[in-house]
Order: sequence, then structure tokens, then C-alpha cells
Amino acid sequence: MATARPAIERWFAAWSLASEQLLKLPDAPPPQILLFDSPCAYTTSGISAGTAPSVDGPALRGVPMAWHVLPHGDSLLLPNGSSAPVALMSFASSTPQDGPFFVMALPSYWAEAGHSDPSDFTAVFLHEFSHTRQIEGMGPALGPIDASWPFPEELDDDAVQTHFKDDPEYVTAYLAERDLLYRAADAATVDEARALAAEALKMMRTRHARWFVGDKAVFTKVDDIFLALEGVGQWTAYAWLAQPDGGSLDRPAAIAKMLGTRRWWSQDEGLALLLAVDRLLPGWPALEFSVPSLGATELLARAVKG
Repeated sequence: MATARPAIERWFAAWSLASEQLLKLPDAPPPQILLFDSPCAYTTSGISAGTAPSVDGPALRGVPMAWHVLPHGDSLLLPNGSSAPVALMSFASSTPQDGPFFVMALPSYWAEAGHSDPSDFTAVFLHEFSHTRQIEGMGPALGPIDASWPFPEELDDDAVQTHFKDDPEYVTAYLAERDLLYRAADAATVDEARALAAEALKMMRTRHARWFVGDKAVFTKVDDIFLALEGVGQWTAYAWLAQPDGGSLDRPAAIAKMLGTRRWWSQDEGLALLLAVDRLLPGWPALEFSVPSLGATELLARAVKG
């Protein structure tokens, strides 16, 4: 645990700053956690721990946890009982019995894979770890969709992109909508921001009404859920990066870091949406970390109304 502890403590300190000061989230039981480097897994999950004895380890927002350290042999036993080969990964999920869990490679493993900027994987940690607090509010809406999902692509945050990326008219509409949200976030006045956000909301509803029809109507809900999920994760990481006690970047640099290559639509437009919403409705975390939580369209609509 000694070699992994400093990195885990840095991540937990970043989450404390983001969750307490930026999102203002109330206390909640910590999720089950599985972190790993090249030789070992470090876990608070009973399933993943097997018979490994507990050791002293970092607390999350002051909550002590029983940690277990064990060699993984290049295969991880996940908290849901499934297994996965050791590789670069970071994700949140849940089990019906035990609730949310979180899995991520530690910084030393990222470094071995060629990623050397600590703020990069702290931002990844914050993005994904925020989902552990969203699962309770979003999971019930996703469950029925997952149970009857009729399309060949996986039901995940990229499902809309995978299904519609080859339609040039759809891509044009998506890009115009996304860009309006970024303009709203950066508008000179609140009134201008509200007007641009209202225009983006109209475009979003028009896009849904045009393309998400017939057997594709389910994409309205899918888009709504994943834009909110990914937007919150992106905003949380961005806000930490822009904090003097966090990543110490200025706003444009923090946004640029979260944009990366802009490869993934839900993360790109999700960030734009939450930046615009934060401009108009600063109390939005109470809506997105509630049970149930709001989808992107309703969240944007409330922001436009103020």
C-alpha cells in the first residue's frame, strides 16, 4: 500500500475539493473501489479482495475504509464478480446488491503507457468518480432501456455518435448545437448567454424530433441521459483543473485540456452544456445529483428559465 498511497491520497484530495467546494455534495457512503498498478490491486471490495487481509489506507472525505492489497496476475476480479485483463481503464458501474463501484489504473500504470501529466489522469479520475454519485439518479432510467436495447452498437455514452455519425446532416446539426452552447458559456452578458442557450435548446429539441423517431425514438432518452452524465463528469474535472488549489489552470486552458481531441460527442457537447448551465443556473448540482436526476434537455430548459 505504501507505494500506491500517495497517488490515492492525491486523487481523494481532488475529489474532496470538487465534491465539497465545487459541487457542494452532501456526505454519502463511499463506493467500492478497485485501483491497480502493474503488480497489485488495491481494493475496498470484498469480492475483489478475496482472502487478502485488510491494511491501513486512505480515507475518502474522512470516511475510513478497509483496503486490501493483492497481486493481480494481469487479471482483475471486479466488484461485480466479473473479471477483466489488466489494461488502461477507468469506469464507474454498480451492482444491485452493493451499489456503485469504481475501477481505475493508478498513475504509475498510466505513466508506463506513456501518459506523464499527473493532472491528466486526476481529471480522468474526477470525471469517472463523479459518476459513482450519479448512478443512483440515472441508473433507473437506463435499466429498462438496456433490457430492451435493439441496436447492434453498445448502449453506452457513445451510442448516439456510433449510430448517427455517418449522417452528414445529423453531424451538421449536432455541431451547430454544440457550438451555440459554447458561445452561451462564453457570452459577454447573462442575457446574451440565456438567449444563446435558448436557441441551442430549440435546436436540441428539433434534432430529437427529426432523427429520433420510429424505432429510433429511444435515442431521445439515451441522448438526454448521457449528455447529462458526461457533461457533469467533464465539468467536475474542468472545475478542479481551473481551481488554484486544484490543477491551477486558467479557464481556457482547463477547457482545452478537457476537450482533448474532441473525438467523443457526448463529452464535447456535455461539457458545453454544463458550462452554459453553470453560467445560468449555479445550483444545478442539486438537480443532477438528486434521485431521480434531470436529463440534459430538462436541465438546459431550467437554466434558460433561470
